[in-house]
Amino acid sequence: MTKFDEFTGKELKNPEIAKSYLEENIKEYLKDNNTEIFLHCLKPLIQAQGPISHFAKKVGVNRTYLYKIFNNKVKPEFSIIIKIIDNLGFEFSFIPKKKRYAL
Repeated sequence: MTKFDEFTGKELKNPEIAKSYLEENIKEYLKDNNTEIFLHCLKPLIQAQGPISHFAKKVGVNRTYLYKIFNNKVKPEFSIIIKIIDNLGFEFSFIPKKKRYAL
């Protein structure tokens, strides 16, 4: 593990920093629809929670499956992504878009 990884892991333990990190990754996903990068970016958030094997048990999957998600070897069902987000301590919320008015 590099010093950067150690720093990132410590920073992502802070719920506000983790929230910002997750929001930025979702914004990037909405721009480019790159599911692979989004799923890969979940790994540091999960690692900040502790051992991946413990996190996998909380989600109800095995550790190998999480690694396959991170390495884009499987595409998880939406329900698994929801469980991951939930076990990271977050929930989805929806905000209405501002209406655009034609002039």
